[in-house]
Amino acid sequence: MALRRLNSALTISNRVVSAQLGLKDSDLAVLDCLDQEGPQTPTALARRTHTHVATMTGILTRLERDGWIERRPVGTDRRSVEIHATGVQRLTETYAQTNEQLTALLASWSPEQMEALLIFLTRASEIGSEFSARLGGVPAPGLESGT
Repeated sequence: MALRRLNSALTISNRVVSAQLGLKDSDLAVLDCLDQEGPQTPTALARRTHTHVATMTGILTRLERDGWIERRPVGTDRRSVEIHATGVQRLTETYAQTNEQLTALLASWSPEQMEALLIFLTRASEIGSEFSARLGGVPAPGLESGT
């Protein structure tokens, strides 16, 4: 039940942040993916976020127009581009107070408690990604090569 409450709180806070910054939920998902995993092609981003490629085109156009991302050519092939997050600092600033509060919450935890939390969160994230992949028919991040 606590995990469900955390999920709800995070979902709501992400929606509030999105609305404050003029983003859609899908925009925030793309920016978070780029921030965590680095530059990617539009097709890879569509796969990672379970978004149709045509929809991703609209998301990227909006994010580029508003200064959140840049499309950069890959090598000398101007037809091939990677998407780079350039406005993530605005998100970092928006979440700064909450991040400080969470850091303070964890300051009194022992290394063993921190390790246990990290193991749980890592495995819970993997389970969630595996679930989404099963339902969406898309490989979960890190699972494409059998890792």
